[in-house]
Amino acid sequence: MLTLPSDKASAGFTLLETLVALAIVAVSLVAIAALMGSSARGSRKLEQHVALVQAGYNALWLAFPSRLPPPSRAQSGETMAHAWRAQMQPFAVDLGGADNASVWLPQKILVQVRSPSGATMELETIRLFRRQAER
Repeated sequence: MLTLPSDKASAGFTLLETLVALAIVAVSLVAIAALMGSSARGSRKLEQHVALVQAGYNALWLAFPSRLPPPSRAQSGETMAHAWRAQMQPFAVDLGGADNASVWLPQKILVQVRSPSGATMELETIRLFRRQAER
């Protein structure tokens, strides 16, 4: 028959070993929680940026929906709870002389968008507008 030693000092963990193990577990949990928190903040910030960019593109098409010259060179409004302002400016380009037969006229468009949280974005692009017939 096998007998076990009856020395109780060698059985189980000591109080110091238990405290060290708990400290390691606590540090690991804090590190995991910090990683999850930063990941959630990063994804929220990315979602807000995507919404801001989408509102900017929506504003561009709301301000200048067709290739016809708009009634006003400056437009403003709100889309997706984002306030926007768009301005059309002449684009300096050599169109090939005074007898240019092109029906298209390039215009520089500047769109500024502000989100409800206060973040802003500027979008600058060039669009072609149909030249108005001269009378």
